[in-house]
Amino acid sequence: MVNKFLTIQKKIRLGLFSCLCFCCATTSSTALGVNFTERAYFYEDGSGLFSLEVDLTKSAKLIAFLKYLNKSYQDIPKLIAYNPLCTLQKTLNPITGITGIIVKNDKKSMLRFKLKFGFKDIEALNKAMIKINEGLDPPEITYFNFSNELFVREDLNGIVKKLIDYQNHSNCLIKSFDLASFFKHTTYTTIYTFHKMIKNYSNPLGELSKDKKTVRITHYVFAADETEDSIGNRCHFDTSTQH
Repeated sequence: MVNKFLTIQKKIRLGLFSCLCFCCATTSSTALGVNFTERAYFYEDGSGLFSLEVDLTKSAKLIAFLKYLNKSYQDIPKLIAYNPLCTLQKTLNPITGITGIIVKNDKKSMLRFKLKFGFKDIEALNKAMIKINEGLDPPEITYFNFSNELFVREDLNGIVKKLIDYQNHSNCLIKSFDLASFFKHTTYTTIYTFHKMIKNYSNPLGELSKDKKTVRITHYVFAADETEDSIGNRCHFDTSTQH
């Protein structure tokens, strides 16, 4: 999903992208705020539920401005989020162990979109994640590991690297684009819930719920003090507790 979003420049006309550049250059209030939220619930046997939400609410004013400039830009949210998620839905369908794939949208605002599915085991989830992040991370990455004592989420901070790489290999208009300013409100959040309590976790951005069964990480992708951070995490479980 992320790399689908990152290729938005390829999917819209140069006129729209020029407008984005102009907006960014003239006012900081038009910075693009996209919130990605990755949620998962892991059952004891390694099966579970997964969802990825794309929330464009922070970009509502910018989107409204672009729609005002040109009526042909009315479907920007659909182009950015809904269409790529629907494409992913079809891509994930053949994966053994991935079930109940649906794409939902907030019909009132049309700014929030979510992909949801169930997974039979961690292997199936990893196969799905490879498809979701195709072109963003190396294919040999293992996103999730899960055992009775340990949970691991691997991440290479590919969002920032992908954007910078795209900028470096694109035309002069994009080369002059201030990515850090334009995407300064963009976040990637992970929320993972387990059947047992978490004893400790490795990511300094992590927050633990009161019942110690959910860990949350919110990563401001282009924040000056977080560009080297990632959503990777290692959680050790309290195996002495009963569930």
